[in-house]
Amino acid sequence: MRECLRAMHFIQPISLTWLLFLVPVIVLLYLLKLRRKEMTVSSVYLWSQALKDVQANAPFQKLRRNLLLFLQLLIVGLLVAGFARPFVRVRALGGKNVVVILDGSASMKATDVRPSRFEEARRTALAMVDTLGRGDQMMVMAATSRVRILAPFTSAKADLKAALRRAEAADTPTRLKEALTLAASVTSARPDSRIYLLSDGAARDLEAMPPLPGTLSFVRIGRRADNLGITALDVRQSLSGPNDDQIFIAVRNYSAWSRVCTLELYRDDSLADAREITVRAGGVHSEVFTGAGQAQGVLTARIDARDDLAADNAAYACLTPRREISVLLVTEGNLFLEKALNADPRVSLSKVSPGGYTGQPGYDIVIFDGHSPRRIGPGNLVFIGTAAPEAPVEVAGEVRLPTVLDASKTHPLTRFADLTSVRLARALAVKAAPWGQSVAEIGEGPLVVAGERQGRRSVFIGFRLADSDLPLRVAFPIFISNCVRWLAARPQDRENLQVQTGQAFAFETPPAVRRVTVTDPAGRKTALPARENPALFPDTERVGLYRISARGYTGRFAANLLSSAESDLRPADRLQIGHQKYAPVATGSPIPKEIWRYFLLAALAFLAFEWYAYHRRV
Repeated sequence: MRECLRAMHFIQPISLTWLLFLVPVIVLLYLLKLRRKEMTVSSVYLWSQALKDVQANAPFQKLRRNLLLFLQLLIVGLLVAGFARPFVRVRALGGKNVVVILDGSASMKATDVRPSRFEEARRTALAMVDTLGRGDQMMVMAATSRVRILAPFTSAKADLKAALRRAEAADTPTRLKEALTLAASVTSARPDSRIYLLSDGAARDLEAMPPLPGTLSFVRIGRRADNLGITALDVRQSLSGPNDDQIFIAVRNYSAWSRVCTLELYRDDSLADAREITVRAGGVHSEVFTGAGQAQGVLTARIDARDDLAADNAAYACLTPRREISVLLVTEGNLFLEKALNADPRVSLSKVSPGGYTGQPGYDIVIFDGHSPRRIGPGNLVFIGTAAPEAPVEVAGEVRLPTVLDASKTHPLTRFADLTSVRLARALAVKAAPWGQSVAEIGEGPLVVAGERQGRRSVFIGFRLADSDLPLRVAFPIFISNCVRWLAARPQDRENLQVQTGQAFAFETPPAVRRVTVTDPAGRKTALPARENPALFPDTERVGLYRISARGYTGRFAANLLSSAESDLRPADRLQIGHQKYAPVATGSPIPKEIWRYFLLAALAFLAFEWYAYHRRV
């Protein structure tokens, strides 16, 4: 329904001046005496009403109450007002072509608005459908981890409402950038267009967007941010023992006050540990669970707290038994490197001198410490202070006293290992191969490069360990462990089978399997072809455990939210796209709505009534 915002106005108020001429004319006609034909009758008893009209029409007599006079004045007033084109301002959709983007991400499941933000957005969108005028068209889109067109441009309100009722929110981050880009492209060729974004504004990648060519209205949904969320869950093998794991859990408080809750850790369905934690307002609390042996099966971290979002109150990890990694170290002797490799309990280490290496098979990883072999056999490779045609670099020379300028903070090789403060006496000057990725750099080029070609992975470290102080740093065993884990990683033997919701999960299947069924946490089944390895399952839109089943094969994996942007439930004060800021608006803009048709219809109705009243009296 349209909501009237202001009093009535006229587009052509000059037309009202016709009343100054027409009203006196009508009144004058009633004041003038009518000429009547005289006839002799036997009685005037039945003519009493006619005598009253005679008296009323005596010239310049006082007007008596007359229904016909009132009706005629009213009809003329309505007609003149209709020709003046009256209008009222109503709150309705602006634009003939409207795109409604419905944010269906995890934060829209918050219950600060009952029953949820998403349901409030749906109700708002349904009300917007009712405001469509004649000739208006609307497109409805949903933005979760993917952008879906729920209904193309149409003026059929029933179809638009049916599409909105079918929409569902997901436990995923949102992709408002892609949704806005698509909306801008479909409206660019349509004149008089407007985009309505129904969201809480939980997006962090909009500032890099170019300005939108069309008109955007940001309809904010949400009231507060009262939420605790698990933002990290990781399981690492402890360096202190081969049969002990470290389980790292981070809980962040997005409320404006400190919160006390219980952090629970489950192994399969059994409670393994529980700790009461206090998280200050806007702070992060980290807990490390140790001493429980090697983690296997399903780990579940859960916070026992009442807040506005349930999707981030639990996180899962599916753990598989670790396999042994066979490593061959080709070296003349390096005690630091041997100790770092032996610190990983999965590593089965063998050593050979450079002259004794002949490309022998049977090893997952081969490490060349300062010497380049003539022939390289199978296995993934590490080159330390040396290179070969199989390395992801081309050597151009040597550099003395280089300085480490930068190191990746996201690559698996440098995870928790800071190389920027390492001091070097000399290093190789190299150029990364097209299939190589620079992980750390000096002023003269790459220092650490990782790459994969034809199924074989390799790591290049551009300096000898003896020419640096890296072996004396805490980062050294972590860096070596990261190299081993990355080189030995295979999809079919991942230890921690989890992905972030919205990301595709890749899994290996036996050669004989051609079709698998994936069951999500809600019990919905999806059949997938498994013609290629690895198979991909893209619909990870719910937090929880997913089960994979086929004839003679079963598996499982976990999907977790683990998104600070979605757990932060604070509704955006304004939406910034590029350099332009959009303040929240109501669901519609005040627009003029002409109502002259109603005036003309009313005039016709009173004209019919005047005709009836006249003939009834006659």
